Amino acid sequence: MTRPGLFARAGLLALFAALGTLGPGPIFSQTPDWGLDSGGRALTAVFPLAGEEPEMIRRFHRGIMDSVAALGKYAPREAAVPSGTRIPTDMPPLPSLAGGARYALTGGVYPGDSFGDYYLQLWLWDMAADTMIYTDDLVYSDINDAMESLPGLVEWLFSHIHERVIEEEPGVWPDPLFILGLRAGLAQRWYVKPDERSPGASALNLEGGVSGALRLNSLFSLQLELLLTGDAMVYRGLDLDGSQYVMANRKYTSLSLEIPVLVKMNFRVDRVRISPLAGLYTALPLGASRYRKSNEGEESSYSWSFSVPLGLTAGIEGAMPSGPGVVFAGLRYGLDFGTITINDNRDTSFRRHTLSLYLGYEFGFFEGRN
Repeated sequence: MTRPGLFARAGLLALFAALGTLGPGPIFSQTPDWGLDSGGRALTAVFPLAGEEPEMIRRFHRGIMDSVAALGKYAPREAAVPSGTRIPTDMPPLPSLAGGARYALTGGVYPGDSFGDYYLQLWLWDMAADTMIYTDDLVYSDINDAMESLPGLVEWLFSHIHERVIEEEPGVWPDPLFILGLRAGLAQRWYVKPDERSPGASALNLEGGVSGALRLNSLFSLQLELLLTGDAMVYRGLDLDGSQYVMANRKYTSLSLEIPVLVKMNFRVDRVRISPLAGLYTALPLGASRYRKSNEGEESSYSWSFSVPLGLTAGIEGAMPSGPGVVFAGLRYGLDFGTITINDNRDTSFRRHTLSLYLGYEFGFFEGRN
């Protein structure tokens, strides 16, 4: 016995194969923002089955709903079809009847080629592209055996859905026009007097501040920073106290504002940005330099200044996207061009060498892509 509409459907199948599936194989569909339930499952409209076997149709309809739900990724719901409306099983259903579902199932129950045989044919549709995903049928003579095989048929149909979530390509970095950052870290300093060949004192200090960078092109950016930093220079040695020498510490502490102007090169590899940098900085004293001698315990204050308030700095930074911005870390070396002079009774002077290690976070504005 010839199945109803078999030759008519054959032409449609060839057309759908050319447009959507290239034969009975998988299609690729982009997951959209619509067609999902609150749990993120794709809504699937299950249409009434065609045919003249109401009891079989009733059992199959209920079994199809349960089988789709059992797949976990899909949320079945009955299509809102007005009573008496004929639904073509071999044509894409109207989107208005699918009610915003991502996928749709149509089908029918028909007599088979042999007496007492029947077959259930199901069609799975992609409502986003209005194309067929896959069709197959189940031949049976016992409805109970068919119900046992139904979940496998449904799973087979849905296995031809290959969802592809469009993600940002690896190595594609935001390239904003302007970057605002915050940083804090440690600055190891060595203090060298004019008559010394090697540092006579050293100290570990805190520093931190803000930065703003302007993109010049995809490789270079110009960065300006405002950094608050401290100095704590301690000289230890013999000091004449009356008629005898005693061990004493002479400690000078001060605050300054450094303003580096840097040129950065930005190399991006996957999720990592490597940025060599170099530039000049100017340094401004903030307040007086405080002095304390250990065997006196009294604190004094002296004015101080830079003979040349400029310096050279260079280093390297590494960065990685994290949350709404970028986390970065850096290592930097700095050298004063001139000397610092403290106007005490000794006219203490020295030049600073600095090695800084810092961590920060930055935000981009006016985004581009690189």
